[in-house]
Amino acid sequence: ENMVHYSIVIVFGRRLSQRPSLEELEQRNILRYRNEEEEHEERLEIRRRLTRKLSLRPTVAELQARRILRFNEYVEVTEAQDYDRRADKPWTRLTPADKAAIRKELNEFKSREMEVHEESRHLTRFHRP
Repeated sequence: ENMVHYSIVIVFGRRLSQRPSLEELEQRNILRYRNEEEEHEERLEIRRRLTRKLSLRPTVAELQARRILRFNEYVEVTEAQDYDRRADKPWTRLTPADKAAIRKELNEFKSREMEVHEESRHLTRFHRP
């Protein structure tokens, strides 16, 4: 019974030593020591800082002068007819046999035709048959 007690103490001692410190928990926002008022003040400060950053954004003229933004003087507009923009997805119509044949062909290509450096051959990924 003493041996069981001793092993439990060892296990829990090890687990407790692996626990993060209070500072780590606070940095990860798991443990909070601040009250509601302090959190509200912090949020207000963040809002003020972000508003200040947004108000100091460069103008379009400044961006053009720094060659970050450029507008083309000539714009061409043409009529276009309406058409179905959905793409054809032929892979959705493949049967399991079709998929197996594709995997087999790909594996054969990789093993016989594809050029691979000898030292890298073991890294070649083959698909399930």
